[in-house]
Amino acid sequence: MLLQTDTTHAMEIFHSPFNLEQKDNLDQLPPSAAVFGIFAIVNEQPVNCRYVGYTDNLRQSIAALFEHAEGGLKLFMQGPWIKMLKYQLTGELAADKQQQFINEWNNKYYPRIDSKGEYPGYYE
Repeated sequence: MLLQTDTTHAMEIFHSPFNLEQKDNLDQLPPSAAVFGIFAIVNEQPVNCRYVGYTDNLRQSIAALFEHAEGGLKLFMQGPWIKMLKYQLTGELAADKQQQFINEWNNKYYPRIDSKGEYPGYYE
């Protein structure tokens, strides 16, 4: 059952502590419930999904991924890669509906990340 009936939004994301130009645009994100994915960018298009999640507050969750992620995701979020966020606002959902959205996005975008912050197999 497809749950994705609303518009999916996409934007590059920046958090000032983690880039040399001190760019920050997280305040442009809605503090709303959403399913989302974190991607790299090639030719201004989102590619190689690194992470898919669901949140009750998109702005706070993206800030937390920059500030508190671990392992390869931390290296990606705090590293030199340009990051793109794709998200779909959902309104508040029961846990089973949240999981349906996550499963859908996992099947569509196939998120992967290695210990170096890279998408596995990208450079092979």
